[in-house]
Amino acid sequence: MTTGSRSLRTDCQTDNQDGSLTPDKKQALGQAINGLFRLLEDAYPHRFRSAFPKDEDFIRAKRVWARILQGYSPRRIMLAAEKALATSKYMPDLATIRDFCKLNYNELGLKEPLQAYYEACQAPDHTLKYPWSHIAIYFAAKETGWLTLRSEEQRVVYPIFERNYSIICNRVVDGEDLETTILQGIEDSRTKELARQAEEVADQVQRTLMVKQGIDPTCGTDAHERLKKVLYTK
Repeated sequence: MTTGSRSLRTDCQTDNQDGSLTPDKKQALGQAINGLFRLLEDAYPHRFRSAFPKDEDFIRAKRVWARILQGYSPRRIMLAAEKALATSKYMPDLATIRDFCKLNYNELGLKEPLQAYYEACQAPDHTLKYPWSHIAIYFAAKETGWLTLRSEEQRVVYPIFERNYSIICNRVVDGEDLETTILQGIEDSRTKELARQAEEVADQVQRTLMVKQGIDPTCGTDAHERLKKVLYTK
């Protein structure tokens, strides 16, 4: 007879047969599944032991759950477990947990895809300054293309918008701060542009020096590289 919490004693081994999980993601998934089973065991100790009477049953179940839930983030899995425990009279099974993992627009204060599509199409301003009901609509519309939204028929463009909106909303569910992402993206673009401009100036300086030394910058590649080493090596 085993004693103590098996959720604490037994690690979750994920199959990852298709190689889609990196080592870090595989570890995070394993931790989430362990946490999920720990919640189930604490909340329903007798039913839990009845469902998994032997260690091999327990380990096999965790592998199956990990394989089925690996498409969701660890955060989503744990949130789903907490919701299931709060609403289920009996110990939730895998299907119940998976249902709670699925995107629920209303729960997050997000519009359903069709409503979001209409808001995007009718918005007079296509910038962040416009009072969007949720910034996810702006992101989805921008990804779809403002011109496409205005010019294409709904039957053509709506499936594209719906897919983009779903992807963005899933990022929201996973805890991503979209506004921070925007600012970071703008900052990264500015940094890359400044680096590009600096490289152009440096290259022009090198070419000018080569011309002064009687070197043709268009064919003096080796000399060009030697000059770069002289200029940038201290």
